[in-house]
Amino acid sequence: MTHLDRAYRKLLPLFAATLAVAVNVLSVPAAPAVPARFAPAQAGLAEVLRDLRVDRLPADYVVLVDVSSSMQDGADLYRAAKDALRPLLAELDPVDRLHLFAFANRPDPKFSGAVGGVGAGALDRMPGTADGTATDIGAAIEAALDIVEEAGNTDPATVILLTDGRHDPPVNSRYAGNASPAFARLTERARRVEQRRNVRAYGVPLAGRTDVQLLDEVFENTILMDLPPDQVGSYLDRIRGRVAVQKAAAYVARDQLTATAALPPGGLTVGAEPVEIVARFRSSATRVPITVGDLRVEIDGVELRAVPERPEVLLTPAEPEQEVRIRVEPVTTTERRIGGERTRDGELRVTGTVDSPWRDVITRDLELAFTPAPASATAPARHTTTGFPIWLLVLVLVLLVIAVGLAFYLPARRWKAMGSGSLSISEPEQKGPYRQPLSGRTVRFPSPLVRRGGLSGSGTVRARRLRRETGSGRELVLYVDYRRDGKRHRVTCRPRQTESLRDGTTFTYQP
Repeated sequence: MTHLDRAYRKLLPLFAATLAVAVNVLSVPAAPAVPARFAPAQAGLAEVLRDLRVDRLPADYVVLVDVSSSMQDGADLYRAAKDALRPLLAELDPVDRLHLFAFANRPDPKFSGAVGGVGAGALDRMPGTADGTATDIGAAIEAALDIVEEAGNTDPATVILLTDGRHDPPVNSRYAGNASPAFARLTERARRVEQRRNVRAYGVPLAGRTDVQLLDEVFENTILMDLPPDQVGSYLDRIRGRVAVQKAAAYVARDQLTATAALPPGGLTVGAEPVEIVARFRSSATRVPITVGDLRVEIDGVELRAVPERPEVLLTPAEPEQEVRIRVEPVTTTERRIGGERTRDGELRVTGTVDSPWRDVITRDLELAFTPAPASATAPARHTTTGFPIWLLVLVLVLLVIAVGLAFYLPARRWKAMGSGSLSISEPEQKGPYRQPLSGRTVRFPSPLVRRGGLSGSGTVRARRLRRETGSGRELVLYVDYRRDGKRHRVTCRPRQTESLRDGTTFTYQP
């Protein structure tokens, strides 16, 4: 081991200790726990329906009543059907549209228009007796589809079919004989309608064996009842409540459930003292209340604590825009700093989570998605600090020490120990060659411990391990830096080879 190796081995523990100090200085405490997300109190379905004023959104009711003669054979099912419909029609909203059909041989419209003050009185326009000779359920469903297929209409629609018999169309009906293609066309039309509006159908069999299931073949969202005639009325009366939910879903689906944020254009300058910013939030919704909470303030590379004046901002259709003041406090540090004032430009970001007091009703009862994006705004920011921290100076010094050490250490490590062997040097006027023993990483010749042997020049010898010129493997090659008569020569000697200079000096490496 040379003196250079021993010196670097002494330096390595110093490098390790210096790095440990730097790591300890640069260590920062763990970030505080993220506070629980603020969630607004949730409203109930009844409150949402009331605030949405669903009574102002029209819905279509298409009612198909069988008036074939079988409806009055024995039990008066025709009268029972009208009595079952009466509570529902009496409670419809004035803006709702009623389309009342009596069907037997063909569908016959009896009332079509806004309910207004008519309500159950529309049943008075139905025939006094049921005396039809056929039951064309296919034609009745087609008449209902013609209503709900109205172009551009996206309001909720309800189809109600009441019958006591099987599908028995007249011979001139398109649904007579093999009616499968005709019903397939109805189904195709219904699917296109259901893509743009909510359509729900109810099939009410008034006797044991009916073909009311044909309604289910056409409309995808169909409920087939299996109730005694005296219980049909109470069931139909509850349909209006389900339609109210569909109306609410139609209102909410058309709304834009988002919020935006804005900051003053002048930006913000943050120093050692707390500052206040005013953020403005605006809701895009016209019917649904929106909240913005979990307000966060960020500036590039600055640890901040944001304290809003209230935990959330409520944006209602009546007041869609609100301002909130946020106190911004730079997190204080106990680290010592040196030097003058430092200024750094960056970006100020204010972000808030968008939520709603109606979220649970929207997702659970209305079966709609509610995934609004956060409300955020940006503005230019400037952060001023006094000087720079001590740890930064320590880090620079550590890196400087390491760089200086490596600058000396790495070049020295490329030279290999020569072990044993010798270098023979013959000068023209010298009587015999000078033989220099080789050991360690650097050898100076002639050695001050031996006689010069008549050698007039001097120099140094180092070695590197290189690939052999012939054969495989590696070998030690000498690099000679030789000075004589004021001239400097560099000579490379491979084992057992002789290298010559122009003045006749020769070098021979004998490993």
